[in-house]
Amino acid sequence: MRVPRRRFLESSAALAANLAVLPSAALAERDEPAGDSKPASANDTLHVAVCGVRGRGMEHVMSWGRQKDAKIVAICDVDPSVTGLAMKAVERKNGSPPAFHQDLRRLLDDKSIDVISIALPNHWHALAAIWACQAGKDVYVEKPVSHNVSEGRRIVEAARKYNRIVQTGTQCRSHKGIQDAMAYLHSGKLGHIYMAKGLCYKPRGSIGMLADAPVPKGVDYDLWQGPAPVHPFNPNRFHYNWHWFWDYGNGDLGNQGIHQMDLARWGLGKNEFPKAVMASGGRFGYTDQGETPNTLQVAFEFDDCELQFEVRGLPTNDELKVKIGDIFYGTEGILAITSYESWQVYHGPKLEPGPSGKGGGDHFANFAKGVKARDAKLLNADIEEGHLSSAYCHLGNIAYRLGRKLHVNPSSESFVNDSEADAMLTRAYRAPFIVPTKV
Repeated sequence: MRVPRRRFLESSAALAANLAVLPSAALAERDEPAGDSKPASANDTLHVAVCGVRGRGMEHVMSWGRQKDAKIVAICDVDPSVTGLAMKAVERKNGSPPAFHQDLRRLLDDKSIDVISIALPNHWHALAAIWACQAGKDVYVEKPVSHNVSEGRRIVEAARKYNRIVQTGTQCRSHKGIQDAMAYLHSGKLGHIYMAKGLCYKPRGSIGMLADAPVPKGVDYDLWQGPAPVHPFNPNRFHYNWHWFWDYGNGDLGNQGIHQMDLARWGLGKNEFPKAVMASGGRFGYTDQGETPNTLQVAFEFDDCELQFEVRGLPTNDELKVKIGDIFYGTEGILAITSYESWQVYHGPKLEPGPSGKGGGDHFANFAKGVKARDAKLLNADIEEGHLSSAYCHLGNIAYRLGRKLHVNPSSESFVNDSEADAMLTRAYRAPFIVPTKV
C-alpha cells in the first residue's frame, strides 16, 4: 500500500504542530531518575513488572519465573481479560498474586519496581521504555524497539542520560549457536562476506474484513491507542492483527523479520545506517483489511557489500533449507543460519558441507546480569543494537511505501535531500502520549 504525496504533506504539517508542544507528562521533563530508588546490587532480587501479557508477554512471565534472582511483583495490561494465565503463573511461583495495573504509569510510580519488561504493541515500545528510564527503572523491551526510526534513537538517549540498563528482545544474540556462527563469519574463513540475505518466509493468511464494534468490556482502548491516531474499535486492529496496520505495527519485516535483520547486520559488521535502500512488494493473494505487505523485497547498499531481505507470507520454497533465518555469502563459501540457534557452512563452488553448530541461551539471564553489574557492556543486545536493527526495518518499509530508491545519510540517520521520506522517520503524536524530540 503506497501513501499518496498529499497524505504525507498533511502528516508533515500535523507533525510540525505536534513538535511545538512540549511533552505534557511530568516524566518527560525529568533530568534525573524519579523518586529515591537505588540501582539493584549483585545481591538483590530484582523486582520486575511485566507490561503486556498476551502472546509474547507470557514468554516474559515464564522467562522471569525461571530467574533465581528475580521476582515478578506486578502485571500490567489494558485488557484485564487476558491476564489470567499470567496472574496464576506468578501466584504459583511466588505463593501470592502480583499487583495488577491497567495503566503502565502506575508501574512507574512504584518505587519498589526495578525492571519494566515491555511486551506491548510496537507503537507503545518507545514511550514505555523512555518513561521507564525517566522513572529510574531498567528496561527489557521487545523488538522492534521502536515504531519509527526517530523513536529508537530517543530510547538510546534516555538509557544513556538516566544511566539505565536497556536490553532489546532479540534473543538470538544470547544463543550459543548464533554466537558461534558469528565468530566463524568474522574469522575470515569464508573470505570477504559480500552479501547477507535475511529470510522471513512465514505463512500469513488473510485476516478478512471485520466491522467496527463496541470496545470490549473492561478494555482501556484510549490507553491502548496511546501515541497513535484515534480510530473506532475494530477487532482486526486489536489483538495481534495490529501488526498489519501502519499506525501500530511494521508488518512482518518489523515483526518476525527483525530477528533475521539483526543477525544479517551483525554478520556483516554494520554498526551504522546503509547508504541507500530500495524495496518492492505488495499484499498479494487475498483482499483483507491489512495494510502491510505479505510479500516484500528490500535491498540495502553499502560500499563493500549488500544486505537483502525477503518477506514471503504465501506458500513458497525454502533456500538452503532455510525459511526463517539468514544466508551469508562469502568469496570462499556460504554460512546459513537455519533456526534461532543452529547454523551450517557450505564450502566452495560445489557447496560442500562444512562446520555446523547449535545451542541456545537465556537472554533474560544476560539482562539480569547487566542490571546487577550496572554495566550495559555485558548485554548481548544493548538498546543501540536494537535501535539500529529496528531502524533497518523501518527504512525498508519507508522505501516500500514511497515506491522509490532512497539515499541515506548515516551520520544524521536521515535521508539525503528528501523531506517526504524524512517525514516518515517519526510520526504525529497524540497528546499526552508524545515521544519527546529531545530526551
